[in-house]
Amino acid sequence: MTDVLLTLSTRPQQAEAIADWLLEQNPPGFTSWQAFGHSNRNEQLSLSEQIQGKQKRTVISLHLPPQRADALLQQLAAAFPQYDIHYWLQPLLACGALNPYLSTAE
Repeated sequence: MTDVLLTLSTRPQQAEAIADWLLEQNPPGFTSWQAFGHSNRNEQLSLSEQIQGKQKRTVISLHLPPQRADALLQQLAAAFPQYDIHYWLQPLLACGALNPYLSTAE
């Protein structure tokens, strides 16, 4: 079976702890970037975020086999039970480095 793309979305102040934890799990690598989340769950937004209509988020993506993604999600939930983490899984048609000798990122 093909790999899946596991994407996590969390608050920026929680992202570093999650990234450190992920590195301890020894994945082949992952990518992170800053984003904005838009939601109708206003009770989880600060007053400022409600006025702006968005919340700063850090997004982390990694590709791995589906079974490992499922296990990683269970372990992540156990390791960070109080963290605001949203996730999604997508099947990948293909992935890899176009020139593996030059690529340093996932």
